[in-house]
Amino acid sequence: MLGIIRVLTTDNQDVLLEHGKRMWDTHEVETVTKCIDDQPNGIYDSESEQLAIPKIVALAKELMQQEGIDAVTISCAADPGLEEVRRLTDFTVLGAGACGATAACLAGEHVAVIGITDKIPLNIEKELQDKFHSYTYSPALRKTTDLFSTDAQETLLALAQEAIAAGADVILFACTGFSTIKLKDYLVEHIAIPVIDLVEAQAMVYELVRREEKG
Repeated sequence: MLGIIRVLTTDNQDVLLEHGKRMWDTHEVETVTKCIDDQPNGIYDSESEQLAIPKIVALAKELMQQEGIDAVTISCAADPGLEEVRRLTDFTVLGAGACGATAACLAGEHVAVIGITDKIPLNIEKELQDKFHSYTYSPALRKTTDLFSTDAQETLLALAQEAIAAGADVILFACTGFSTIKLKDYLVEHIAIPVIDLVEAQAMVYELVRREEKG
């Protein structure tokens, strides 16, 4: 099983298990999900990220000791704590941003990234290397709650179409919240290039790792 770390503190089981449900629906990956404590607004700036990292490391250690779990993933676009956890263990540890970038590089040569922050997450840009095409976001969609506005999908579609017109051949999300609003399902009805959802990408990379380990 894949152990999922959510960086948003929630008692709502539908919210907590949302990423695991998507992974099962798209790849039939079995998961166990836990969230860090005392961060109801998740990670939204450098200060909240620094507060979260030791919690992520501790939760990763806990999940790695749980029977049946053979990999852990940090389901956040910025991959907070990923390097810190990897330095502690040879256990398979994934991150949403790194997985998304890996999938995007397999899908094309010119990857356009769409997110909600004013700058691309550095981990994603680093992973894409020379396949990075562009990064864009909408000033009207800066928080995950903004994504539930009635025109959010149309706004993000327009950004994708602009990137395609400028030469992009893959769209990569830089926000796991896009999975919540099923943005990929909407985009693929309107554009003809691959779209990489970060939640699905974690399931895909997990499957690839398991196949390699089985030989």
